[in-house]
Amino acid sequence: MKGLSNKTTFKNITKYTEEIKEKMHASGAGLVIMKDNEIVHEWYSGTHHFETGARNIDSSSQFNVYSTRVTYVGLAAAIAVFEGFLKLEDKISDYFNELDKEVLGETTVRHLITRCTGLKIKDEQVQRVFDLGTNIEGKRPDLLAKIVRQATGKTVNQILTEKVFKPLGLKSTEWATEGKSSLVCDIHTPGSYPSIRIGSNIGDERNLYVSSRELALWGSFHLNKGFMDGKQILPKEVFYLSTTTQSPESVELKLPKFGFFWWLKDNKVFCDYNELGSELPEGSYQILGASGCACLVIPQFNVVAVRMYNSLYTYENKNFDYIQDIQTFGNLVVKEIKLQQ
Repeated sequence: MKGLSNKTTFKNITKYTEEIKEKMHASGAGLVIMKDNEIVHEWYSGTHHFETGARNIDSSSQFNVYSTRVTYVGLAAAIAVFEGFLKLEDKISDYFNELDKEVLGETTVRHLITRCTGLKIKDEQVQRVFDLGTNIEGKRPDLLAKIVRQATGKTVNQILTEKVFKPLGLKSTEWATEGKSSLVCDIHTPGSYPSIRIGSNIGDERNLYVSSRELALWGSFHLNKGFMDGKQILPKEVFYLSTTTQSPESVELKLPKFGFFWWLKDNKVFCDYNELGSELPEGSYQILGASGCACLVIPQFNVVAVRMYNSLYTYENKNFDYIQDIQTFGNLVVKEIKLQQ
């Protein structure tokens, strides 16, 4: 294990991050906490995989962030909405001629980004599994990416490279198309061979690799509403769109609310299922990926907390409760930040 920190108050969250690494059978982990736009804690542990000769995890290690990538697709969509190429109330039937329009019905882009379409779509088949806007479903960033491309004529990756990645000088954020030493391998189950997921660089697949520092910068970019290094990189309105509630009013109060795929914390409303910890203040938002990677933004404290893992053994592992884990992570971040005040 090795670590880098200019504070000593983060020992509890660091200890917890290491414990969860072992519990979920990850070979590597990273932890970066930013406050007031500066890194106040940075720690790395383990290796890129469990095999002999594996590279140590460090600040240049790129983890596959899995569902954390949905916020990247979401920001590209928010840009498209702000620039007038796309409307939240656009019917998705306008973008998928191959699907049954009668089943798609009144389903809109808003329903898609807030995970309440009630649809199950596979290949060119679609079926309705619950009424529109009445429940929560899995994320479908691939569908949103296709809509964005049709509406703008550009891929998600093209939009973000032009408007975000290049202006911010990001070098360790990419949809990987080939293997290289900086990519951290996935661990599927204990004893399985490590693997790397590669694919196209369009921006619609689960092959987005990001370093711990650059995922923290992604969170900071949202926290600062597009203002970085003395410049307004993107209009503030884009971030008001992506990180405030966009869920339709038909979604019951007990269900979680979303921005452009971000989980949102609203302490005014009781929600019986949420990935955000109970101690997080109102206005916080977060995204979690299947590998255990997460980006948490806490505007009230001007804090971004990022953790990285490389285990896909999080849902089948009966000894691991991923909801309890991510809630605990957020609560510990709040506790540690309060210790500094």
